Amino acid sequence: MKFLIILTVLVNFGYASNPIDTVADQGADILNRAKISGQTVRQCSCGEQRVCVEEMKKQAKDCTVPCFQKFSKITQRPSDLKKCFDEKDNILDDFLTCFENRVEACVSHSNGQQIQKTDIRSIFKISEKSIVTQTATIQTMIAPIKHILDATGDFALCVKDCFLEKNSNGFCFDRQGCQPLVAEAKAKRSFRACTKKMHWKREAGELCECSVNAGVDELKQYCAMFKLMGRRAPMRKTRG
Repeated sequence: MKFLIILTVLVNFGYASNPIDTVADQGADILNRAKISGQTVRQCSCGEQRVCVEEMKKQAKDCTVPCFQKFSKITQRPSDLKKCFDEKDNILDDFLTCFENRVEACVSHSNGQQIQKTDIRSIFKISEKSIVTQTATIQTMIAPIKHILDATGDFALCVKDCFLEKNSNGFCFDRQGCQPLVAEAKAKRSFRACTKKMHWKREAGELCECSVNAGVDELKQYCAMFKLMGRRAPMRKTRG
């Protein structure tokens, strides 16, 4: 899941004037389209939300291991490419924690209000269609790396299928009988604030260079651009 966040920003950077806003808008649109008319569910307590978020993060991470072989189409060293993203693991963890704290989707008690229910499985189906449509739209604009986008799409769909299989008998939120309340405006603000905090341009530059060293040579032309943009970003504090 964390891997997909970086890739989505990188892909959008190729054609969007503001890739962060584009990703935030796409995410909000997907959540809105997945809402179930006329059905409600209890808003989760923060304890319930934390349990489910941690479970889903672990499931998604486990799915990336076999699915990473999809990148063997673009490099003979997919394991080295995976190391590039593993090295950024703590940064994306910080991002997700930042987002979860800022979006304030849970309550402090177990008697949350009734909110409109979201079809969690539908989120992944809509996201899949978005990936296919988006790839088809931009592949003519960045033809030199079309095969990289194709491999990225295959990876994303592999993770999606694996994740849904792990939850074939219901998601953690179904078992808890609750869901987070993700308000669109607050979610967009949180995404922008947390993305800015992680200095994504500099991180993207470092990730780009690591990917080139892992055999994805076609990205080399983009690395200098990210590196130049990232020079203005303040250095990220190391975790103690």
